[in-house]
Amino acid sequence: MAKSLYITSVHTFSGKTALALGLGLRMQAAGLKVGYLKPVSTQPYKAGGRVLDEDADFVRRTLGLETPPWELSPVVITNEVLGEIIDGTLERDLLGDVEEAVKMATEENDIVLLEGGASMREGYAVGLNTLSVVEKLCVPALTVLSFSEGCVSGMCIIDDALAAQKRLGDGLLGVVINSVPREHLALVREKLVPYLEKQGIKVFGVLQHDPFLRALSVGEVIDTLNAKVLTGAHLRERLIEHMSVGAMTVEAALPRFRRQLNKAVFTGGDRTDIQAAALETSTTALVLTGNLQPSSTILKRAEELGVAVLLVPDNTLEA
Repeated sequence: MAKSLYITSVHTFSGKTALALGLGLRMQAAGLKVGYLKPVSTQPYKAGGRVLDEDADFVRRTLGLETPPWELSPVVITNEVLGEIIDGTLERDLLGDVEEAVKMATEENDIVLLEGGASMREGYAVGLNTLSVVEKLCVPALTVLSFSEGCVSGMCIIDDALAAQKRLGDGLLGVVINSVPREHLALVREKLVPYLEKQGIKVFGVLQHDPFLRALSVGEVIDTLNAKVLTGAHLRERLIEHMSVGAMTVEAALPRFRRQLNKAVFTGGDRTDIQAAALETSTTALVLTGNLQPSSTILKRAEELGVAVLLVPDNTLEA
């Protein structure tokens, strides 16, 4: 039977999917047949009349897996499923469904990567929290720790690692410390890693923060918002590293605009002052809301600077 690895995190948006992809591609390069499952999904996504998990489908396509996308998440928590759980009318054995899906996947592959929920606290309401799933499946857990903003001393990493150890106990295989700013790499490698390993926590890797890994392309923004392109149709591959909402005064917006490189600024189509301020800083795209056309001066300046100008019908908050 194949081996399995459960990838989890203490907090949301820590990099579980990216780590699963990286491990999967590396294992495939080594000649292994890799399977993937996201046992529990709380982000239902409909495609072709079926409910599935969008992240899981992305992993399937990237790894070139033959498994149908709707089979990659045996349990998808929709409003209907949650309602039945609350009412006590649910007839399914959710944990049993997960166990059966993992059993089938391990019979067909050399190794199966299991991606956990959004965070370690997720799933208690439906009896499918990380600890319950790991214990039921008897699989080791690799926890992704993200070096968040403001974590200058590294205390957040220590706290998260110890919290994972406390919750998972012997089920914790180790941790990967992700998204470490370049200026904090020495602290993490020379101080935090030795300290954690003295506490019995194996550190398998320290990954430097790379803004491009979290960036969106202009094309992705266009497609997601169904935006009309006013300038920069040829800029679909340009990357957006930050998002900023220009709903304040120019005086308040400028300091933020100057700090954020390669950004997209969301603002009303009638906010010429904010649009002009954005164009004087590092801006990749202007997303103008309310279906309000900008002035010809703004469009001309955007074309000169190579900035995409996109028009959407939603208001700024909805966009």
